[in-house]
Amino acid sequence: MIDTKVNPKLTPKVAATRLVSAPSDERQSTSCSPDTDTVRSGAASTSPCASNSARDLTDIEMKYHIDPNVLGVGHHGSVRQCIERSTGKRYAVKSICKTAPSVNVRGIQREISLLEGMNHERILQLVDVFEDSEYVHIVTELCSGGELFDKIVEKSSTGQGCFSEDQAARILHQILSAVSYMHKHSIVHRDIKPENILFETAEEDSPIKIIDFGLARKHRAERGEPPMSTIVGTPYYISPDVLRKSYNKSSDLWSVGVIAYILLCGYPPFNGSSNSEVYSAVQRGLYYFPSEDWKHVSSSARDFVVRLLQTDPRRRMTAEQAMSHPWIVHHLQSLQEMDVVNDDTVGSSFVEVVLDGSASLQNESIVCGGESCISTPMHC
Repeated sequence: MIDTKVNPKLTPKVAATRLVSAPSDERQSTSCSPDTDTVRSGAASTSPCASNSARDLTDIEMKYHIDPNVLGVGHHGSVRQCIERSTGKRYAVKSICKTAPSVNVRGIQREISLLEGMNHERILQLVDVFEDSEYVHIVTELCSGGELFDKIVEKSSTGQGCFSEDQAARILHQILSAVSYMHKHSIVHRDIKPENILFETAEEDSPIKIIDFGLARKHRAERGEPPMSTIVGTPYYISPDVLRKSYNKSSDLWSVGVIAYILLCGYPPFNGSSNSEVYSAVQRGLYYFPSEDWKHVSSSARDFVVRLLQTDPRRRMTAEQAMSHPWIVHHLQSLQEMDVVNDDTVGSSFVEVVLDGSASLQNESIVCGGESCISTPMHC
């Protein structure tokens, strides 16, 4: 049971597992796991899910040995490890049950098409596609380092609670690099969250990959396309403009802002005992920086969060602007052992712009839709 009071130390796992279902043609399944025999019987076919990647291939088991153990479950399929028989290379395969009630074939086709068209080092790469009468098997590169979400939980359970600013900035820069690439290609992910960010290896400084494009879609606002209106995503990371049913690619940047907040303190900025309460908090855009957990976080880092968690998407930073924010730039330089000025000094001019002359964000300030609203301190 989630605490019904405003509790900033709520672990994000509870809401992260409650996906928002998309209506009609955008609805996706939450899980579908074929058994090993089903996977082995897969023969290529020519149904609507077939794409350029699904060449005249026969049985997926002729090319890959598939481990029966499930690595994870995405929006509409289970993920296993597979080994290419000819090379011994390891990959991941997501098997999607086409007959599950909530699975939409057009959605599967769209995900495959999007993966085929992307080539970025921070985005999971498509390798192969197979299809049989029941399943579509999507083979991708394998990431063995686990989810960002698990790293967050691990730090919280060991009492660390959060990432250092250097670590957080490095991870966020990689996420933003992928988001920038997607947006330049008119792709909106629509479900950016720690569960959809994987580490390539188990190494401490492992690079990340953005995964799961089951809810992603093309949106060309520059060509006059109307705003998207389907409510999709995950409660704690969904933007207020998505809930208003009128949004564009900037909704992804709100999600990045939520992740930034979590990385820096260990818990999400918006809370509630139910989805509706979380949505209400998101729509108000009301959150705060408790001094207990934020007193050692720089004003520049807090400014970075504020500039992303803008309820008005027109005021929200783009991916390129976020990558150029002084906080990100400073810590990337710091990681490269370059001489830099003090982080608080670098960020102060940004804070002044956002807060109309205020020199810094107060430790106990409430932030209302991107504006600083100094109020009576709130405690856990």
